[in-house]
Amino acid sequence: MHNLMGMLQSMVDMIFVGRISPMSVAAVGVGMQYIGLLYAAMSLFYVGTNALVSRFVGAERPEDAGRVTANMFGFALVFSIPIFLFGLTKAAFLFNMLGIKGEVAAIGSSYMSIFSFTVPLLFMQGVLYSSLNAYGKTKLPFYIGIFGNIVNTILDYGLIFGNLGMPEMGVEGAAWATVFTKCVELSIYIYICVVRKEIVITPKFAPDLLKRAIKVGFPTWMERMLTFPSYLVLSALIAKYSTEALAGYQIGLRVEGLAFMPGVGFIIATMSLVGQNIGALRPDDAEKDAITAVYAASFVMGVVGLSMFFFPGTLASLFTDDQTTINEASVYLRIMGISQIPLGIFFVMSGALRGAGDTRTTLVVNVISIWGFRILPAFLLVSAGVPIIWVYLVATAETCIKASVLVGIFRKGRWKTIKV
Repeated sequence: MHNLMGMLQSMVDMIFVGRISPMSVAAVGVGMQYIGLLYAAMSLFYVGTNALVSRFVGAERPEDAGRVTANMFGFALVFSIPIFLFGLTKAAFLFNMLGIKGEVAAIGSSYMSIFSFTVPLLFMQGVLYSSLNAYGKTKLPFYIGIFGNIVNTILDYGLIFGNLGMPEMGVEGAAWATVFTKCVELSIYIYICVVRKEIVITPKFAPDLLKRAIKVGFPTWMERMLTFPSYLVLSALIAKYSTEALAGYQIGLRVEGLAFMPGVGFIIATMSLVGQNIGALRPDDAEKDAITAVYAASFVMGVVGLSMFFFPGTLASLFTDDQTTINEASVYLRIMGISQIPLGIFFVMSGALRGAGDTRTTLVVNVISIWGFRILPAFLLVSAGVPIIWVYLVATAETCIKASVLVGIFRKGRWKTIKV
């Protein structure tokens, strides 16, 4: 549910920005996809921390778990600084790289430059969030997410439109609202973890444990870094149709996130459960928990998928009043609604394998699938000038393919004996 809270923050930003103009929607939407690339980089810390801490918790070794958390927290800060500086100074380059110019690029660059101040905050918060999940304390991040959403919504309303005595800053106001919100959230995480001691944190340099955490998280980091740019490439391809098509696609992604973020929550939960059971030498229980998570994820994401299929216009209209953009978003939502259950299965299976330490398998499967069965066909279809609906159908087919492959690998059971 914490991940749903994060997605809701992005949705609220997009809803407010959508009242400005379609160009603002397109600009912030592309900027949010670059932010998704940032979250992809953070996967090194999410997965490495969760996989190792959950095993130590299952094996009743809290001091080792505390050393992993402390070392990954410090490493996250150091790792984030160059990314922060690049986003602060080179935001325009990111848009030009996709061939997006003019007012859309100008608005998006301004948004990204300000948002870059959240980078160190997000990296450090990610380590504490993953540790809490590894201990099974998933409610605390959820409550922090609720509070963060309230703060973000109030600041969006004030800073974007100049309400509540705040300056009117437009799209830049949405970025500053996020920066302040993340400062508040990280402060609460530190208070809960360090002052209240909800988890063990042992501030002692442990290069061996740090190396192990990085080793298990590295394949997932590589996977995300190699696959997430595909979404940026897809945005560039869709931009060739029209600005409204690009804006509709960005709105569709935000709505799809209602299913996507709970799915990510199932990844984290499955990783923690599988990791704890493997650490406690209960691999059969790990398998049962993963199967149960498949059914739960399929139900949750299936319900949202049905909403996307039957009520796309209603959902899209939350973000914009422009009818052309709503129509473009509806095309995307109807097609992608079909893929939500297979996507949920893929999420859980990837989480189970990562929790067991088998991060290389998800790396290989996802990279080959995304680029070979989604981006390459999409490039050929756009080059041939076919209707945009076929690009979205290819994406749905690709999701089904990779979900089926991971199910087959999971059933073989090799993941039960992997050492990390």
